[in-house]
Order: sequence, then structure tokens, then C-alpha cells
Amino acid sequence: MGPLFGAPLLLVEGDDDYRIWSQIPRHPGFRSSFAVIPCNGDEIYNYQTKLESLFGSLRDPQQGPAAFALLDGDKNIPEQCPQDNVKYLKLNCHEAENLYLSNEVLTKLGYTWAKAKEKIIENADSYGEHSGILRECDKWDTREVDVKNVINSLADILDDKKLIWTVRLGKTLGERKPVGQLADFLSAQLVDALWVP
Repeated sequence: MGPLFGAPLLLVEGDDDYRIWSQIPRHPGFRSSFAVIPCNGDEIYNYQTKLESLFGSLRDPQQGPAAFALLDGDKNIPEQCPQDNVKYLKLNCHEAENLYLSNEVLTKLGYTWAKAKEKIIENADSYGEHSGILRECDKWDTREVDVKNVINSLADILDDKKLIWTVRLGKTLGERKPVGQLADFLSAQLVDALWVP
């Protein structure tokens, strides 16, 4: 329904992505709007194909995209796939969890990455089966490391207010147009598509 009211649709891969992206337009620092639809992982490709076909029969492609399909950085955009109405966007990091480790989010939590690593290692033994990977955080490339299985532990360690990581990330993204490492992890194409100048 979003395009009928002038707001593009944003297809995202899953529930965590939905929780992040659906709260962003509610924040006063965000000057755009979109309607978010969770697509259950790889089903996002089917949603994109079907919506592309539907919008293709209803609208003039010269109007620009009516929707975006947001892929994690570890996914590929299909080759030779029409994108006149539903354009693929892709994170410039492994997946949404990596955005939580960007400098801008860590600053909100009161840390640099160096200080965050110290706190993670100091508390790692309290997190059972996750302790091994947490102890190795000093070896992580924050853009590419897979932290999906430990993101809740990271949030518990680093966020004194104990906000769910998706809420913390959504709040940060909603404050203003992303800059710095956070913008880089998102990708310039994504920022330009969803945040008005």
C-alpha cells in the first residue's frame, strides 16, 4: 500500500531487519518515509520478482522505484533481473548485526571499538557457549564477521540500558542521515535511496 500514498515499500529479509527498519521513520531526525515488509530470508527474491511484475503493469517505470529489496552483504543481486520498479539495495557489510558494531552506534553506547573489545573479552566467560567467539573479538573485522549468534550477548555486554540491539540500532539510524562508518556499512546507494538530502 505504501506506493499508493507516496511512500516506497522496503522489503527486508527477516524479523530483526523488520524491527530495525520499521522504527526508523518514526524518529524526528528521519525526513523520509517507507513501509517495511519482512520476507523470511531468501523469499525476498520471490517478493521482488512478483512486485516488479505487478508494478510493471500498473505504473510508468520512468517514475523511479516504487519499492526496494534490501539484501544482506553476503547475498548476491540476481543478474539480468528487472529492477525498474523494485530496485535491489545491498548492505556494504555482512548483515544488519554488523551495523551495531559501527563506530557511530558504539559511540552512542559510550565506547570506541578498542574499549568495546576490552569489555567484551572481560565479560566473555559469562556467556557460556558464546564465550569462545566473544574472547576472539580482537581478531574481528567488524564489517565482515558473522555475529548473528552472539549479537544479543554483545548488546547485553555493551548497552548499560539493556535495549534490544534492533531498538538501539533503529534509534541511531532514525536520528539523522547516517555518516562515517555507519554510512559506509550501510552503503552509499542505500543511504541515498532512503534518506532525503
